[in-house]
Amino acid sequence: MRRMLKWFHGLFHLDVMTKFMPRGSQRQAVVVQSAVPLAEEQSVADHAFRGNYQDLPAWVDEHYFAWVTGAAPEGALPDDAFASQMLDYLDVLASSELAGSNLIPRVPSVMIQLLKRMHEENVSSLELSRLISKDVVLVAAILGEVNSSFYNLSERSSDLSQAILMLGHNRLRMVLAKVSFTPVYSQQLGSLTRESATRIWDESQRRALACYRLAKARQVDPFMAFLAGLMQDVGLMVALRVFDRSSAQSQLPSLNSFRSELESKALLLSSRIGTIWALPGVVIKAIEAQASPTQVSAVLPLAQVLRRADFLSKTSILIQQGLLSVDMDRMRKMLTEAEMNCFFVLLDGKSSLAQLT
Repeated sequence: MRRMLKWFHGLFHLDVMTKFMPRGSQRQAVVVQSAVPLAEEQSVADHAFRGNYQDLPAWVDEHYFAWVTGAAPEGALPDDAFASQMLDYLDVLASSELAGSNLIPRVPSVMIQLLKRMHEENVSSLELSRLISKDVVLVAAILGEVNSSFYNLSERSSDLSQAILMLGHNRLRMVLAKVSFTPVYSQQLGSLTRESATRIWDESQRRALACYRLAKARQVDPFMAFLAGLMQDVGLMVALRVFDRSSAQSQLPSLNSFRSELESKALLLSSRIGTIWALPGVVIKAIEAQASPTQVSAVLPLAQVLRRADFLSKTSILIQQGLLSVDMDRMRKMLTEAEMNCFFVLLDGKSSLAQLT
């Protein structure tokens, strides 16, 4: 193992050791068309999905990946040797002690402590306030949330204990999780991550909010689902960081086989890093299952929620970017009512932590 790590260290110069509505409604057309300017309507029509809608999730994965990472266009000359070396290296990285977690900012340890304490029924607001006050960024985020227009306070609050009571445990956990994961998706990690980080973070937040909504409909712990949604792409950020530090190229290889393997290995990295960060086991298992579609249907419901939320969030982004248009009647046939409702919320762009109950 050490010999292989040393070899890749020399090769890559990496320090790896250190819209569901009644028929006849007009909203269907409005939502899809409002995603892009009128001048681009023809372009949207050119991106209409005309295949079997059971194949839409795979199509969305492929085109979202190309959009978010700037993968080389089809027909570009692939660098098979580099692609193979990078994938092999990710395997080695996943089995190493740190699993690449040293290549990205770490979730604050106080966040892990808070997660554990907030599952205890007897935890007090005073105890939570004491833990949160150790991290000035978390304090600012919580006060910023309660002082937002949603709560409509007559005067700005600077009392952390009062803010915790106003938010309640559930929303407080989500605010803390969002703030804690934000640095992971930093734009300052490298050239490729600089281009992709904002897009990946946007999709991660959408996925987390969709997870929360779908979890409530499936009687799954909404916060565990929210956390899984934020955590899923951590491994992808590590993989992109590896690419940044190992290649002078600005684009990933375009082959579908490469994309599929990269995504699977990134999910493994996410689960390994989640274990290192001491995240709940149910979250880690749900992320691991995403690497195998057959596993998702056979394991815990949280994995199924995560899979559907990922599809809905990516699809909504492609539609809003003018890269996809879909037949809503056909979407209804493949989605549940809860999933269609969630899909419309994502398309409207109005979903936020403050609106979750």
